[in-house]
Amino acid sequence: MSDTHAIQLELPNQTYLALKQAAQKNHRSESELLIEAVQQYLEQLARIDPLLGLFADEADLIDRVTADALRDREVAQLQEHFQRKDIAWALGQKGQSA
Repeated sequence: MSDTHAIQLELPNQTYLALKQAAQKNHRSESELLIEAVQQYLEQLARIDPLLGLFADEADLIDRVTADALRDREVAQLQEHFQRKDIAWALGQKGQSA
């Protein structure tokens, strides 16, 4: 059994001419360049965190989640601010009644 597989590939003419020129310039075959390009692409895919691309097609969802997170953060900051004011007011009232 062979460790290689033959495939037929259709390339746009401009892409093929660029591939052919690169192969000649680098003293390599077109197949070698294509194999190297595919291997590099697959290695790059393997290094990418799978969660990064999980929502790649969900831009609207990400926008809503981000907006909700920012709004919740603002609300939490306001609540904290008013709680501090309430505590300061309550402490001031205790100081006045003593």
